[in-house]
Amino acid sequence: MNVSRVRGLLHRQLPSLLPNHPSTQLFTHRLQSHYCRLYRHQSAVLSNPCIHQSFSTQTVMADDNNSNNDPANDGNKKKGSKQRKASKWQAMKKKKKEQKRKKYAAANGETDTATNAKKPKLNMWNKKYDEGSVTPHEGSFAHPEMQKAFDVKIDVGDDFSKGETDVKSNTQNKGENSTESSEAATAVSATEAAPTAEASATSTDAPAPTDTDKVPKRKLAFLVSFLGSNYSGFQINSLTKSLHAEIELGLYRAGLISKSNFGHPNKYSWSNSARTDKGVHAAAQVCSFKGEMIFHHEIDDFSKQLDAMREKVNKCLPDDVRILDFERVTRTFCARTSRDKVRYQYMVPSFFFCSPDETRKAFAVNDADSASPSDKKLTPMEASRLVQDDVSPDVLKAARAELLKYRVSPETLQQLRDGLQLFEGTHSFHNYTRRIGADDASATRYILKFAPLEPVLAPGSDDQPETQWVPVQVTGQSFLLNQIRKMISAAVDHARGVVSSDLVTQSMSKDCRMKVNVAPAQGLFLDRSFFELYNKHKVKNAPKHGNQPELEMLDWVEEDENEMPAAVKRIEEFKNQKIIPHIVREEALEGNFIKYLYAQDVLYAQEIYSLIEDDNDKE
Repeated sequence: MNVSRVRGLLHRQLPSLLPNHPSTQLFTHRLQSHYCRLYRHQSAVLSNPCIHQSFSTQTVMADDNNSNNDPANDGNKKKGSKQRKASKWQAMKKKKKEQKRKKYAAANGETDTATNAKKPKLNMWNKKYDEGSVTPHEGSFAHPEMQKAFDVKIDVGDDFSKGETDVKSNTQNKGENSTESSEAATAVSATEAAPTAEASATSTDAPAPTDTDKVPKRKLAFLVSFLGSNYSGFQINSLTKSLHAEIELGLYRAGLISKSNFGHPNKYSWSNSARTDKGVHAAAQVCSFKGEMIFHHEIDDFSKQLDAMREKVNKCLPDDVRILDFERVTRTFCARTSRDKVRYQYMVPSFFFCSPDETRKAFAVNDADSASPSDKKLTPMEASRLVQDDVSPDVLKAARAELLKYRVSPETLQQLRDGLQLFEGTHSFHNYTRRIGADDASATRYILKFAPLEPVLAPGSDDQPETQWVPVQVTGQSFLLNQIRKMISAAVDHARGVVSSDLVTQSMSKDCRMKVNVAPAQGLFLDRSFFELYNKHKVKNAPKHGNQPELEMLDWVEEDENEMPAAVKRIEEFKNQKIIPHIVREEALEGNFIKYLYAQDVLYAQEIYSLIEDDNDKE
């Protein structure tokens, strides 16, 4: 639409829309300022038909009223309000950018010499350890306090604390010797670089590549199995020995994590599919990070590079932590958010299904000796701690010899199966975790499958007979803290007749607060992590990316129809040769399940499954 047609349209339509105006001359006078505006945009509209300039009649008249009432606006418009606003916005951005740069330089102790120097980006998710600071995470072995607490020694060429002091000393020297010539500074840096290169060459853990042979980085996902008895859990925490910190140290010593990123998980985009508690094992934990392809210049085949990396990392890890497989993933892959569901397995000893009378008989306890509600008010943890004081080692040994003879019957196994099915579906599990109320949305979880497997016999030793165990597998989208262990405790009590089905169903209603015991953590381990949706997207988008062979699917799940992949074979081997025998040996040495049974049926018998009137009483 050209200017002449717009002018004719305005002359014909606006008088009928504005009946309150006194005369046509006044109306024509008000349009004169807008004709100039239309002529300015005429060339742009005609040259580019994609540009659509919408001129509302009400907007035109509103602007006219403002321009007539305030004559100063005409002068401002002539100067160009858009250009003036843009310049102010650019000046404000430049000012904020300069203030941010000065703040960053002051935090690092640098002198304010480079006004246009590019500063590193700040990660607001981990501001404590990333905003202008070289201090590593307090739970990483890169931190000097962690090295002292757990007696971890890092080679001289890879010592982070030494590197940190070198950075600080170099920064101070730059500030003090800022008046020296550039030639002297170049000579000093050349002399300092020579011993550093020699130290890195002698180091066998993480050889530093040259500038010509730069090692590329790729987004990788790896499968890890571990025994969690010697660790405080998987999540990295301050001054505690976690599995994340142990794996990070192994990756660093193998060269997959650079020295500058060691101790800063956000820098190498770390994520894990699940967070296991203290004492919980895993057969197939999945983690993702940005790793350096250390065999890029030595091996051409990409899959062989990953195998060589796996073998090298395992040499830098303890025997209770094993990397089972490496796979390259997309840049946006996250092990936590890309996981669709997860499967846990709990090893239940057969004597767990003994009736309370059989348990008291094994411990030589009469009904009168049991604690009543008026005598003791104990939590399961407090009751477990009192077992050592209340029960002598001889009584505990005799009870173990009596209980290990028990074998689960088919009827009891069917009762267990019925009790586990009560948890399937979407329910509120506020009574099966801690510090979460019924109204909290996070208490609602979805259980896909909860079923027992066939009982297995674990071989015994000279001083202990063989024991029977019942594996129980639960698959869900996600789980709360202690949720699986509390569900196992309730399902076992349902199988041995202690609690009814109605009471278990009532415990999952939002208007009910109930005490549920927690089964020992020693029998629980992470069995599988599923990435079905990610694999479907990989298959769907494979033609778009040229069917890259190095971007394989995460097929770490057993399949009956096809041949079992090599990574799945390693999972089953670690589970059957490491995790399950470790659970059996740990029970023979510590007796955690027998102590739990004593606390369940003797010390805590009257408190279990009791209703809580005060909703503030959250375990």
